[in-house]
Amino acid sequence: MQIGAAVMHLISRLCLILCTFFLVVVFVGCAGKSGPEAQQDLGLSADQRVIEHTVGSGESLSRIADNYYGDPARSEDIARQNGLSDPERMVAGSVLRLQFSADEWDAALRRASALKAYNKGVDLMANDRVGEAEKQFKLALDTAPDLLAAKYNLALAHLKRGRNDRALVLLSELTAERPTDPEFLFARGNALFQGTEFAAAIVQFSAALEYRPGFKRAAFGLARSYQENGQAEQAIIAWQAYLALDSSSSWAATAERNLRILTKESDEVGR
Repeated sequence: MQIGAAVMHLISRLCLILCTFFLVVVFVGCAGKSGPEAQQDLGLSADQRVIEHTVGSGESLSRIADNYYGDPARSEDIARQNGLSDPERMVAGSVLRLQFSADEWDAALRRASALKAYNKGVDLMANDRVGEAEKQFKLALDTAPDLLAAKYNLALAHLKRGRNDRALVLLSELTAERPTDPEFLFARGNALFQGTEFAAAIVQFSAALEYRPGFKRAAFGLARSYQENGQAEQAIIAWQAYLALDSSSSWAATAERNLRILTKESDEVGR
């Protein structure tokens, strides 16, 4: 049993490292760059109030709408105005024309300006220059405090530098403002996990899965949190659920190892 406990401890530390790596995956996945060009600056009449956005790899229409309008639901307007019959199949490099009312125009220009600093931060984070990236995300927020993508990535920068408390402040604000956003919930779960607040992390990962069934990273985090919290039976069920989503990756191999150990220990306890 002492050997089993030692192995369990080793795997726990390994998975903790892997979960930390997930933060990098989250950042890369959601940090699509933006390419705003204000049409007003190109000699068009001011009453057109149009900004052109170059679609980045992996960008969703709802995130573009959130970045420019502060409202993901405006994706429907963007799709209609640009004749997109299938908004989920946007081509990276294509250009969208975003139209704004007179009341929205000043805020839109601020957001477009803030996205320039945000994009620099994205590049810096991708090159592991986290401290410099942090400065750019802060600059973006100084320009447009309601640019949630910048606040989110600033939180991830804090997490990457081991500043859980700072990250949790930002992520708590984000999940309060967008309580159904699975990425925000997942990131907050990761921050809580790194702070060894496993019970609270379980709540966040469970909520992320509620709003995005099949969210693999959240499923992995949930199983990991149950295991670290000493809830073996729930961990076994959660690892099985994860493996139903992913049966072939390196993450699946980790899940299978944990499941074997937990199942064996459960059988030994039951004898």
